[in-house]
Amino acid sequence: MSGHEGLKRLIEEKKFLFFGGKGGVGKTTMAAATALWLADRGYDTLIIATDPTISLSATFEQKISETEVTPIKCSCKLSGLNINPKKAMGLFQSRMTGMLDGFSSLFGSELLSTPCTEEIAAFDQFVSYMQDTEHDKLVFDTAPTGHTLRELSMPFDWSGYIANQIKNRRELSEVLGFVYDEGMVEDLKEEKQRYDNAVRGLADSTVSAFTLVTLPEKLPIEESARAMEDLAGFGIKVPSLIINEVIPKEVLQGNWFLERRRATQDRYLEEIEERFQGLVKGQVPLLETDVYGVENLRKVGRHLYD
Repeated sequence: MSGHEGLKRLIEEKKFLFFGGKGGVGKTTMAAATALWLADRGYDTLIIATDPTISLSATFEQKISETEVTPIKCSCKLSGLNINPKKAMGLFQSRMTGMLDGFSSLFGSELLSTPCTEEIAAFDQFVSYMQDTEHDKLVFDTAPTGHTLRELSMPFDWSGYIANQIKNRRELSEVLGFVYDEGMVEDLKEEKQRYDNAVRGLADSTVSAFTLVTLPEKLPIEESARAMEDLAGFGIKVPSLIINEVIPKEVLQGNWFLERRRATQDRYLEEIEERFQGLVKGQVPLLETDVYGVENLRKVGRHLYD
């Protein structure tokens, strides 16, 4: 099966499509081109960005809201949402603080501080879209990493542990002046369950597919290999890889600089073949312009899926 056919089958068979990879490899472009390709073929599609450094508004050349699902002008059923982690942070913290109030008074607000709290907050919003019933397809740019998934579970594990300690040692809670609240612990369990269900959904290859985007260069290849390993630790299998910015052979025409660059790329393309055996692979050529706007995104979609 060719890369085109394999990628096309993948995106047509799954509901939740995740695009991940190192910064600057073209994740947003691939996610946006995929969402548009699906919408053009009649799928009611929602694209969600969860990365603070990118903007779907710039990619689609129109304002896409950070809080409301926004229709995208393309004569097709496509809409977008640009989750802003700063705003998500407020929602997440107010919800969590309500639950963890008792703990915070005892242990200070550090309970909610982990190095990736913004990422967790964005992911927390993203989790709610894993229950979506309104759309045929959901395309996520950016996919959570194994690192984010680990961070996400920490506040729940930590606070759940404290809750059990206090529950089991009534005299300790009395000394600390802590009134044990059964409801609070139930809330925590519910949140943990919600997180666990989302990770199960991510790992369910009947509905979800992770695509890593890379370049034919050393660092992005290493990053992709590490991301695959990391995700495997959560039972999440990566079935596909897109190699972006491959210099087309037809433009070389005796240009020594491009020939040398392409020769370097060829070495890395061979390495990708060896290291990522069994993955469906697609290539997108280095284009003569940067990619934004519906027509350019359609061009990328044709390279990937047609």
